[in-house]
Amino acid sequence: MSLKDELIRKAEAQLEEWEKQADSLKAKAKAKEAEAENEKASADIQQSASDTLRSVEDKISDGRKKLDELKESGEENVDSLRKQLSDLIGPDDKR
Repeated sequence: MSLKDELIRKAEAQLEEWEKQADSLKAKAKAKEAEAENEKASADIQQSASDTLRSVEDKISDGRKKLDELKESGEENVDSLRKQLSDLIGPDDKR
């Protein structure tokens, strides 16, 4: 497997994990909102969950852009892209 293929695999796996996290946060937010529907804390809970969800969705968006760049790049550009993808796929494995 080429370095590019490995980086794509890792990036796609991380995006899938973030999407699962976003889905979980959405479900938790709905559950907490239902619990606190008649309480003043509902707005605070909803805002906190919304902020966290927005952060995860931003990561997903950024990750998709980086993955698209990687898929469009040639093998000669993979080393430079690997450094840019470190937040998505984890530390550089020096492969």
